[in-house]
Amino acid sequence: MSDAMRASARRRVFFGGLGAFLIVCVLVCSCTPEPPASRLEVDLGDGVRIDFVLIRPGTFVMGSDDSLHPAENPPHTVTLTRPFYLARHEVTQAQWEKLMGNNPSQFKGAQNPVETVSWDECRSCVEKLRGKVKLRGWVPALPTEAQWEYACRAGSTTDYCFGNDGAGLTGYAWHGEDLRGTTHPVGGKRPNAWGLHDMHGNVWEWCADWFGDYAADPVTDPKGPASGDRRVYHGGSWCDAAWFCRSAHRSAMGPAGRSPNRGLRLALVVPGG
Repeated sequence: MSDAMRASARRRVFFGGLGAFLIVCVLVCSCTPEPPASRLEVDLGDGVRIDFVLIRPGTFVMGSDDSLHPAENPPHTVTLTRPFYLARHEVTQAQWEKLMGNNPSQFKGAQNPVETVSWDECRSCVEKLRGKVKLRGWVPALPTEAQWEYACRAGSTTDYCFGNDGAGLTGYAWHGEDLRGTTHPVGGKRPNAWGLHDMHGNVWEWCADWFGDYAADPVTDPKGPASGDRRVYHGGSWCDAAWFCRSAHRSAMGPAGRSPNRGLRLALVVPGG
């Protein structure tokens, strides 16, 4: 073989190998998702926005051993394997009006949380947001109660996100012991460690799940019972004693029920998650 032929063969081997290398690089890059941003803002128009905070996967102990409220029993280990976004604030009346075109709230105020909304109406609100905003890789949802309690605790293992002493709740929540008899603009109290406001108090927040008893065994990405007659809500409200505002406390009502102390907080989740 001549020197020219040998050089041509070496070039073919080199460039052939480089092509395979580039193909592998393209495949790796296209299959590796970008890490989600720590916050995400959804614009509803006319200056109305929803600010979402990234909640990373993790494991925590859900529920409590409080004998006064067996629905919280038993405490059990929950693992959430997927990140999700949770709104920094409860849905405001301005946000609800942009999505739903009405305002059923008893205590009016554009920045006050919407209330007197049923679970069914909250699901309609989620669907309206899905139709209005397209976010690659994320879909609007109500949080599951496991997602809700995980985010409320924000790494804490105490009764409240800040500790066990209910006397400190006033710094974090509008609740019944304030004796003010109304909702308040969102974000007026201190956030928890993950930057979420009003997880305790102001209004109860509907969750996605049907109500059901907890099991003692560890669970992964729980979504509650497949069916039921009551939907879960968490967080306590402006008219509730501190005990009802604890991270683990849960209650339930039929999905058509309404109350002026019950609202919602929106989530963004991975499709199918």
